[in-house]
Amino acid sequence: MSLLLGIDLGGSNVRTVIARDGDVPSILGRDERPTPLTGGPDVVSAIADSARAALAAAKAAVRDVAAAGCAAPGPLDHMRGLVHDAPNIPGFRDFPLADRLRDALGVAVFVDRDTAMAAVAEAVAGSAKGAHDFVYVTISTGLGGAIVSHGRMLRGATNTAGEIGHWPVGLEGPRCGCGSYGCAESFAAGRNLAEAFGVDDAARVYAAAASGDARAERLVARAERALENLAIGLTNVLNPSLIVVGGSIAEHEPARTLEPMRRGIAERAFKVPRDAVRVVPAALGRDVGMLGAAIAARERNSGRGEWFL
Repeated sequence: MSLLLGIDLGGSNVRTVIARDGDVPSILGRDERPTPLTGGPDVVSAIADSARAALAAAKAAVRDVAAAGCAAPGPLDHMRGLVHDAPNIPGFRDFPLADRLRDALGVAVFVDRDTAMAAVAEAVAGSAKGAHDFVYVTISTGLGGAIVSHGRMLRGATNTAGEIGHWPVGLEGPRCGCGSYGCAESFAAGRNLAEAFGVDDAARVYAAAASGDARAERLVARAERALENLAIGLTNVLNPSLIVVGGSIAEHEPARTLEPMRRGIAERAFKVPRDAVRVVPAALGRDVGMLGAAIAARERNSGRGEWFL
């Protein structure tokens, strides 16, 4: 039995799946648990324990796993599996995640940015299947993305291409976590919306806006304008055929995320790229990172996957 292990390492949770290989891997078992905040070795142990639990749920063993992929926060070196810095995970500075997981699990492990893994999944099995020029956007706790042009993922000189959350969309605005201001993330990411409204979850901001709270409505309207500007910039500069939008906020609030992006493009984008692009919802939901990790592991382990490396 040829199985794949897909891992999604986030600042709050470790999530793993065991999937049967196929054009679209089918999930046989899964596990989810909190991400330790006590250093890199404890995170590796938690991932290994989660993987074993997912294997048990799938009634399988490690010897059945052909390869593993791990979607992780960046910036990182996807060729060496080295996480340069993950501010939300203590102890993850120049951390050799792929090597440590390989030692803990006994299988080959391939690491990449979470948004890159999501783009791989949507390209192979989701809304971007068959597209050669697309941008993947996630609107969730943070705001990020990945760019595919002429069938290849853009990496840039330091593998940070696709950090669209830090695309400036305003001449002024709240200070972003990156140290700048006016970034799309500072206006439209769930974490920033919640902080600006003084609550712990962006869903409460959207609910308050829907109930007529004037301050919540101003914050949500500001986030919409930021997403409009971001979509216009992506369209004019990158000329994609698709902008695929995922993440928990986009999934639950399409009228206040996808629709403003479509409206901005229709009203203000340069005509030629405007007529070529569609803004569409992502297809794979919460499993996108784990499925992308499983697919990327399969491709890289077999010597393929050049298009996203």
